[in-house]
Parts: sequence; C-alpha cells; structure tokens
Amino acid sequence: MAAEAPRRRGKGVLLVLENASWHKTKSLHWHHIEPDYLPSYSPDFNPIERLWQHLKGNYLAGYFTKQSKDLSDKLVQSIQDLMDRPKIIRSVCRTHSE
Repeated sequence: MAAEAPRRRGKGVLLVLENASWHKTKSLHWHHIEPDYLPSYSPDFNPIERLWQHLKGNYLAGYFTKQSKDLSDKLVQSIQDLMDRPKIIRSVCRTHSE
C-alpha cells in the first residue's frame, strides 16, 4: 500500500477529472488532493482529448495493424516524437480560457 504524501502547508493539489463514475466511487480517499470534475460531455475542456485527436490525425491516420504490440510501438514512437515538439503540445492542449 502506498503511503500518503505529507501535506505541505499552503500547497494544495487540485486534480481535474472527467465525470467518469470510477472517479467518484466512495472508496477513493483523496486525502489532501481536491478533485474538480469537468462538466459532463465536455471534451473541449479536457486537453488530453485534443492531444489524442492530434495523435490520431497526424501520427496514426492510415496506420493499420493486427498486432497490438505494433500499435503500442507506433503510439510510443508518436508520443516520443511529439514530446520533442513542445510548441505543438502547447498549441494542441491549450484550453479556451488561456
């Protein structure tokens, strides 16, 4: 079992989550992390959705395989390439409020 990280005075942690039911289960103990839920059906507010859309459109479009390992390798290569392009990540993941 993982130990709880000690709480730092004045340092709160806000975790933004989608409204998936498993994020709201009563057995979760958030300790000093404050969950903040996105509105239902709001992919525009979730940067990871835009990142996936970019990956699918720019790295995985037209890529077909029957092997899950090949798909996994292609996805890892795509993410590694994208990590070398921080300007693209910032532009893709920028929220409307920025």
